Amino acid sequence: MYKKLSFSLLLCLFLGACSKQPQSYESFEDAQVALKALNMALVQPGAKKTDRITKEQLVFSDAYLAQRHTIYQNLMGMDLNLNQIAQVNYLVIAERFPERYFNWPAQVDVLKNMLAFEDSKSTPDNVITWLKSTQDMLDSAKQSNLKLNKIELTSLQSYVSSAIDNNDVQSALKSHIRAFNDYLASYKPRGSIGLRGLPNGTEWYQSKLNYFSGEVHSPLEWVTLLNEKIKVLDRVTFDSKMSTSHQKSFLAQYLSGEKLIEGLDWQTDYQDLPAMASNMNMSDKGKTLMLAMMESDIGIHYHAWTLPQAKVNLIKRLEMSQEEAQYLVEDIILYPGQSFSFIQQII
Repeated sequence: MYKKLSFSLLLCLFLGACSKQPQSYESFEDAQVALKALNMALVQPGAKKTDRITKEQLVFSDAYLAQRHTIYQNLMGMDLNLNQIAQVNYLVIAERFPERYFNWPAQVDVLKNMLAFEDSKSTPDNVITWLKSTQDMLDSAKQSNLKLNKIELTSLQSYVSSAIDNNDVQSALKSHIRAFNDYLASYKPRGSIGLRGLPNGTEWYQSKLNYFSGEVHSPLEWVTLLNEKIKVLDRVTFDSKMSTSHQKSFLAQYLSGEKLIEGLDWQTDYQDLPAMASNMNMSDKGKTLMLAMMESDIGIHYHAWTLPQAKVNLIKRLEMSQEEAQYLVEDIILYPGQSFSFIQQII
């Protein structure tokens, strides 16, 4: 029996050696390219059309998560600079948190992006599979009390409505989209718009604060530090240009004119926001803007402010319209902690 067991073990080892091995990435740049390809449906709707979206590119599918994990593990074995190490550690920590339960990141019209890569003459099986898995995952998440907030739900409903109104979408696919639209219509979002409304949301938010700020302070400690700075600043006019969507965060847009420092995260538009912010020549006006955003960020994600409360706070600090305040609050909800990239400029 021992001989049979040994032979079986050797056979397993041989077969394992012959099986396809995970792809190895030799440099930070190689890994970034791989992540951009993996995230095709998230941030590259204008890229050259490919034959089909692969199963690994189905956002937050098991295959996607496995491939992303492999890339992260490769990065952890590389000789990186300190900023790159901080990025990788942040992304690896984020794998523990609930993001994977929300297949459709509300910042992005994933459905529109996926349809852009589909051949109109073929059956869009990948889109149908992804819609079904998104609904299944949302149902599964509810069992763990993980729910979309009302801003995220409204965003998804607007994307789905646009697809239904699109005459180029096949009728067979539209029936699946309408079914998902009906599902969203009956979906009950969570009460809190901030991360604190999720299980482990406070810890998730803390990890974001730690990364973007480069410091380790609790939200309450940050409140004390911010108040010391805010109370000596005058109210200023908000005059920054904003996109009509949240596909790129306001902070990524704000830094887009600065010298690019490459990043790994699609949510930062593949920019290293903390490194770029630290190099920026900031005016007092810019500092006031970021302080107001940081204050609102903690208010939303830690103190569970409502959307109207957060808008009132921004308008108190900044001369801005209701529409501009609405946009910034939505951006803070969708991109928690990013404003803390500027904290080193202020403290």
